[in-house]
Amino acid sequence: FFYLHHSQATAHYCPLSAYPAAMKSYLCYILLHAVLSQTSAFTSPLTTTNTVGRRTAPRDVAMMDISDSTASTATDEAANSDELALLLPGQTLRIQIGDVSSSRKAWKKRRRNSSPILIPCSILGMNREWMVRWNVMTLLHQVGEESNAADGAVTISSGKLGRAYKKRLGGDLQSHADALGYASVESLLQALFDERVQAEYGVSAFVEPTHGNLMLMTALTRRQARNFSNSAGMVQFRPDEVDENQKMIHTGLASVRLSSSIGRMPKFTQEILGAALRVSPYDEAAEKYQQGDEFNAFVYSYEVAGDNESPLLVLTADDPRGKGIALGGTGTFGSSTRVFKRRNTNFQHDTYERELSNLSAGEGPISANVVAVSSHSNAVFVDCGVGRKRGKKYGGGTTKVLGMLRLEDIEGEMDFEAGDEIDVYIKAVSPQSGRFMVTQDSSIKNKKQKDLKMEKEADKRKDRLSSKFSIDITSVIGNEYDGVVKAQSKSGDWCYVQPIVGEGEGFELPVGVANILQGQDNDNSYSSGDSVRVRVEGIDEKRGQLSLTLLN
Repeated sequence: FFYLHHSQATAHYCPLSAYPAAMKSYLCYILLHAVLSQTSAFTSPLTTTNTVGRRTAPRDVAMMDISDSTASTATDEAANSDELALLLPGQTLRIQIGDVSSSRKAWKKRRRNSSPILIPCSILGMNREWMVRWNVMTLLHQVGEESNAADGAVTISSGKLGRAYKKRLGGDLQSHADALGYASVESLLQALFDERVQAEYGVSAFVEPTHGNLMLMTALTRRQARNFSNSAGMVQFRPDEVDENQKMIHTGLASVRLSSSIGRMPKFTQEILGAALRVSPYDEAAEKYQQGDEFNAFVYSYEVAGDNESPLLVLTADDPRGKGIALGGTGTFGSSTRVFKRRNTNFQHDTYERELSNLSAGEGPISANVVAVSSHSNAVFVDCGVGRKRGKKYGGGTTKVLGMLRLEDIEGEMDFEAGDEIDVYIKAVSPQSGRFMVTQDSSIKNKKQKDLKMEKEADKRKDRLSSKFSIDITSVIGNEYDGVVKAQSKSGDWCYVQPIVGEGEGFELPVGVANILQGQDNDNSYSSGDSVRVRVEGIDEKRGQLSLTLLN
């Protein structure tokens, strides 16, 4: 029965006593041969070419197998509602910690103490709206093409997108639109890619004027889009039976492309997905997680053969870009966080109130509209009516430029929302990079950018000196002290002098830059160890040192 089963033939149970003696010996031989052949697959390669899609088995089982850590090991035929999610670093999933005692080091060289630790975990699911949003963005990057309707930007129509979604992922955008409360796919796409998402991810929706089709457009070039999206992992989800409108539950499977599949029509097979949480080996990071803990985690990497020749999804509790933690709270399926390095995609040819090249630091106050508040960039993006010229390569004309208001430059509490109107001042302008920064600090009005930079550096030097000494340097300006020359400048007419403060003063002064008193004979040369008389003048703004004057 064992032999016939593995030969994919029909088998029926029959007592061994019903066979002749010769047949009994033959069957025993076949059974023993089949068992020995099966057990050898764990120590030597075993390649199959059947239609099940089984891949080459490993030579040795050197890595810990954590494929049983997924939420479900569903091997039954997938339901009609199952579909694939395209996962990239930065997306957020809901996970549950598994057996912590089965953790292992992430790097192959186990002797390295600094190797991150992989803790087995289960993927519970993800937010439905964000899954659709990321699937759509990734498909746009995978199959979108450059279009004249968007001045050469990579675009895709809603119709082509729907067909690619069904063919590649097995899902239906109209079903998602119904579940999320939208009347059509077009209204769903417009809601998914509003101004906030456009500012954060560089993907926007617009209506093509010739045929009136809804199009999606990305800020990435075609090459950037392909390189970025081709590494996406394909993991299977299905709607949650309890809350099918908001949550998608992981089925435990991933779709893997067969190594023997080539050409435009690749073949895929479903395999059990392994999942692990990547934590630091320092500061007892691994000990703070307990079996059964649930929280949102970021996708760190997806490896097709990372778990004993099976797909492995590695997650991390911290944002891979080093900012913040997974959104969505501790009891929800979080949204995703990733910012693309992009070019501006506002391809209008309108006239703007101000030209970027004509802006200068210190201008203001200027009325601005809040477009987006980004906790990941630690900034607020505002529309000040500023535009810049676009090169001929990108169609010419002008395009909108958003100002960047850092949270540290906001006066009072940060309670802005998209659509609010605020007054700002121009802080810095970078025409070459096509951007500018603003602030709410009115003290910079009518000051040049160079002056603002020098003031900022001077403040840093003052803080640095103040942190080293227990007094305010400005309180001793004008005082005269004896000093000792430490060195003579080789490039100028100044010396480095150590002022000597009396023991009763209760403080010390650092080595300062001593300049010759104006009108004094400059024929004298000073050597290390000479005694001089100096006067404190303040702080040398250029050198960041105490400024002194040589009196004799």
